[in-house]
Amino acid sequence: MNESDADLIRAHRAGDASALESLYWRHADRVWRYARYFSGRDDAAAEILQETFVRVAQHLKSFEGRAQFTTWLFTIVRSSAVELSRHRGRMPQTEPETMNQVPSENMEPAEQFALDETRAVVRAAIARLPEAEREVVLLCEIEDLPLKAACEILGWGEPRVKVTLFRARRRLKEMLASHVSA
Repeated sequence: MNESDADLIRAHRAGDASALESLYWRHADRVWRYARYFSGRDDAAAEILQETFVRVAQHLKSFEGRAQFTTWLFTIVRSSAVELSRHRGRMPQTEPETMNQVPSENMEPAEQFALDETRAVVRAAIARLPEAEREVVLLCEIEDLPLKAACEILGWGEPRVKVTLFRARRRLKEMLASHVSA
């Protein structure tokens, strides 16, 4: 049976140790992907993932459920990433090479190559965005979180998130214009 996050949180509070593990496996890929985009490095993403779930384990019993679990989780991920970047200094925004490169079974090799190349160009463009714009794009476009969740995670009002997302989309459109065939 596929339990909801809320069911798993209740089970954890009732003493089910496997509930936390289930939450980890359900969300680890998304957390790592966000951390990888945020930090630009695999080793930093792994450290952020670990720190995030240490904090989740420490504070899950006090999670009040006023926000969605994913909103609370991504707030912790962002906090962990910001702390790590402060500790290590600004992390280089390199292009993630291995993310989302799952070959399609129905795709010709040339098509797959073109798709991989497009993904690499888009990832590189996102990495070049100013930090605030990159964060909003990661949350709203890459992670497909609702605008309200992005506001809560970032601690910003809705107008600021909307304006920042608009500017980021416009900047990405400009950066990617030469890669789009007419």
